[in-house]
Amino acid sequence: MPDSLTVAFDRVDDFVAVQRACGGPTLAAVERLQQAVGVEGEQRAVIAARAAALGVSAETLLLGIIVAKLAQ
Repeated sequence: MPDSLTVAFDRVDDFVAVQRACGGPTLAAVERLQQAVGVEGEQRAVIAARAAALGVSAETLLLGIIVAKLAQ
């Protein structure tokens, strides 16, 4: 049985593969992915602020959060 982290990365890989086949991820697709794991507008603002405080890109932090939520 695969562990939850492997399953989470497989889901992200599937999302990226589908988006690349369609010419690349769209903002709408990324927003739907965020909504699917429970990240809404207010939380995205918090993530952006925390990313700035940490000195990392918001996209990098968001990807980590999405993987973590998919692994639950």
